[in-house]
Amino acid sequence: MPNDCVGLIIGKGGETIRQLQQESGAKIQVAKKEITGTGLRNVFVEGTPDRYEHAKRLIEAIVDEV
Repeated sequence: MPNDCVGLIIGKGGETIRQLQQESGAKIQVAKKEITGTGLRNVFVEGTPDRYEHAKRLIEAIVDEV
């Protein structure tokens, strides 16, 4: 995920990421550091395949709004 989108996913005080986890049922974590020289950060999503896909769609929808 691009560094400039990380704040949108986490939200103020972690509010958005908690909402994404609650809605999807998946665990979502954003890496603290970027992948060297890329301006990107890993996003880790854990859950059953359907929960993973739901979380992925929710995250993509936020990123696509930028």
